[in-house]
Amino acid sequence: MENETRKAMDELMFMSHTIDDFRSFFQEDKEMATFLVGETINKALELVSGNLECCNIHVEINSKENVSTIGYQNEYSQALLNIISNARSACIERCVVEPRIVIRITSESGRSVVCISDNCGGIPNEIMPKIFDPYFTTRGPDKGTGIGLYMSKVIIEQRMGGHLTVRNINDGAEFRIEV
Repeated sequence: MENETRKAMDELMFMSHTIDDFRSFFQEDKEMATFLVGETINKALELVSGNLECCNIHVEINSKENVSTIGYQNEYSQALLNIISNARSACIERCVVEPRIVIRITSESGRSVVCISDNCGGIPNEIMPKIFDPYFTTRGPDKGTGIGLYMSKVIIEQRMGGHLTVRNINDGAEFRIEV
């Protein structure tokens, strides 16, 4: 009971910080800071672990080094959560038998690279160019706003000077965050 209460309080605090981040999203007085990408991913996954576990979604993290980056850690975490949430929804909607999300952390040419892939069948080619558009969703209005991936793109590219891309791989989709 204490453990579940602690998890709930941690999630509430994170949501409170997220609201603060969105409130000050366009203010220019915030300073970027160096943070460890793996730690940020672990903290984000802690918030949604129960949600992933209840859907039997296995999450695997592959990292051979401590990769750091410079940016806005809470906003970066929000971008990660948006991508993971979309992968979770795809696993559920498509009734994937052994759903999994694989997160690979590396660095290339002095930049952090995080690849988040799933085994949910990928993104149809006809909608691929639209998925980062504001208010674009393949779900009904009661299940999604279409703002998550758009906001993630803004955070990574405009706020942190990185790149957020997506492509289909063998059995699913792969999002690549480079900062």
